[in-house]
Amino acid sequence: MDLIVPFLRDIHSNDNREWYLANTDYYFKAFDRNAKYIQKLAGLIGNFDPSIARLKLHQCSFSLVRDQRLKIDNRTFNDFLSGSFTRGGKYSGYASYYYQISPEPSSSGGSFLAVGLYRPNKELLDLFRKTIVEEGVEKFDALIKSTGFTRYAKDELKRIPSRVDVDPMFEEYVYMRHILLILPLDIEWFYQEDWCERTAEVFERCKPFVDFVNRIVDTYRRSSPLPVGHGLRPIKKLQRDYAMSHAEEILQRRHLNRNQEFNEELNEEENEA
Repeated sequence: MDLIVPFLRDIHSNDNREWYLANTDYYFKAFDRNAKYIQKLAGLIGNFDPSIARLKLHQCSFSLVRDQRLKIDNRTFNDFLSGSFTRGGKYSGYASYYYQISPEPSSSGGSFLAVGLYRPNKELLDLFRKTIVEEGVEKFDALIKSTGFTRYAKDELKRIPSRVDVDPMFEEYVYMRHILLILPLDIEWFYQEDWCERTAEVFERCKPFVDFVNRIVDTYRRSSPLPVGHGLRPIKKLQRDYAMSHAEEILQRRHLNRNQEFNEELNEEENEA
């Protein structure tokens, strides 16, 4: 962290392309250090969640250039480094185990651990609400409390969606716009030599929640041709119309791709054995 934290503070104070181009070596050194943490954590998480074990670095890391679709502020560069561990990779649409290193001052929410889905599309979010109501919101409440995390309440709805009937005690869960839990951290967490091991232990407690979310995603993928990924922008009408008119073809292709991925994983396990 003696390399990563100073770099993040510097990029926070020097959010311009000129400074970045003059300090690319500085950035690459910080990125490489974080890459080692990502690779170590992928192995540790893979011990209890095999879907993570074979992820490559590019499937777990993000660019320093800020996604301009996220108008949190007018910054050009992110002032954090992070790692996202998701079945199938960071853009697969499945639930993630995520860590973020962002010392104060920070424009990116500070340092934290998170599990779940950030901004799923409306159809998937509707299925999530329907599932927790049908299976029992009390059960979902116990699942969240078992993780030690809290729900991510940012951007939550102002009122309960129509046709959702839930005990007022648990209304907060149907307000969620993100199927996401978060655990804020002090930057000192990442200064501990065993922070990767401690983080993996925390994530292991969250695996039942991740499995629950991924089960909903699998159900959604079997029934809807629309993209699974997060809803940063609404699906354009032409894309939506195409997906609905070619639903059978898209779902069949998705099913074949899943079978191919399963066979490749099986072959790799047999080769390793």
